[in-house]
Amino acid sequence: MFFNSTSVNILREIDTGGNWWCSSAVMFSVKNGKNTIRERYGPANEDYELDSQMQINGMPVVQARLPECPTCKGMLAAGYGIENIDCPELKAARECMNSHFVSITDSAEKIKPLLGLLGDGYYVLADTICLPSDGDGRFFYDVTDDFRLYDAVCDDYYCDWQLYCVRHFPLFIYPTQSPSLINNERVEYYARMMKTEEEQPRALAYLYQGFMNLLLDGHHKACAAASIGKYVRCLTIIPSDGCWFAPGQDTRGIDLRKANPYIKTVMFAGIETEAEPGMRYLDIYDKRNKEDSGPSFRKYDFVKGGIHYGPETHPTIRDITTLLNAGSSVKDRLPELDDSVIKAWIKEDTEEAESYLEAALHYLAATDHERAYKLASDILRKGDGDKRHRRVRSALLFLMDDKSEETEQLMADFYVAHEEQDENRDLVNSYWKKDEG
Repeated sequence: MFFNSTSVNILREIDTGGNWWCSSAVMFSVKNGKNTIRERYGPANEDYELDSQMQINGMPVVQARLPECPTCKGMLAAGYGIENIDCPELKAARECMNSHFVSITDSAEKIKPLLGLLGDGYYVLADTICLPSDGDGRFFYDVTDDFRLYDAVCDDYYCDWQLYCVRHFPLFIYPTQSPSLINNERVEYYARMMKTEEEQPRALAYLYQGFMNLLLDGHHKACAAASIGKYVRCLTIIPSDGCWFAPGQDTRGIDLRKANPYIKTVMFAGIETEAEPGMRYLDIYDKRNKEDSGPSFRKYDFVKGGIHYGPETHPTIRDITTLLNAGSSVKDRLPELDDSVIKAWIKEDTEEAESYLEAALHYLAATDHERAYKLASDILRKGDGDKRHRRVRSALLFLMDDKSEETEQLMADFYVAHEEQDENRDLVNSYWKKDEG
């Protein structure tokens, strides 16, 4: 009995430098894990797609149809509401999430019982920055009971207009708790906390596929973050997904599972760290390649009434990829974005500047509403010129729901300064019509 007991070992904090989306991380191992929080895969179909479910205690909390092509979109569908699953370890972890955040190691120690529900292997628990959206411009709770394609459900996102590829990391979130359980008072409570306290409360997530986190706890926190135009801090469980082999081993043309070579470096979705002494390939072997009877799919009654917080348009995976390719001065400073870089884009009349500003406005709308408002205002004040059409329209759409005197004056000035055939003038006119309706 003793030798079969579950063991969760917190190994060490690891360097996350160079990853703007992660402030700290700790690597841990699971031995004799209960494997009740697990990804379950079926065989590939004729279209080279894998059916998948993320299960807790045998119940799927999200369902997927995943392409074998690393740059292709994947499909997600809602599963069984996590509130209906009896999981004492998750309930205990929620108490930790609602307490004051001390450090990543402290949090990992406190949620060890939950981590013991994972399968055997090596993982990272990372303090990450996540956007309360789905990667396609929608609020994260805008999910369906049927399958829907998601740009962010891919191993590598390829931005065609920039010929630029970004490897996956935890960024967007998918809910597991039914939206009917969201309480406005609780959302407002967390929103006040996020505005006034230096240390944000954390949510709990699991990196499921591509850039998509599965939210295990913290749905009210994510709604609160969206309501005030901020990202949500998540403690995200990231399974190992790659490695570099130790030197001196010839791994060409051999069956790695039989040879089981030693590894030098292990990867966790963009975080690379030195392997533990004696670590081998099978220690991080991708479990989707193991034989599985395959999940049984059904349509769950998860979506009950719509809820929405925050801006109408959220940043997409394309927006983020665009910003990451805008230059090191941007890439190294996300999520803040550098004001001097934004000012330089405003002065430019180029396609690149249009795309960068459109992406920046969508991004700031979800992470820093005050700066997004300033950017939209600056764009309108300098909005002359045919090559500035996209940025002007994005700014107008962002300001459409703001009924302050300052915004009304901005709209009035723009309306007067532009000719009748300007289609953006019609959009401005709808600002008042929408209010009347």
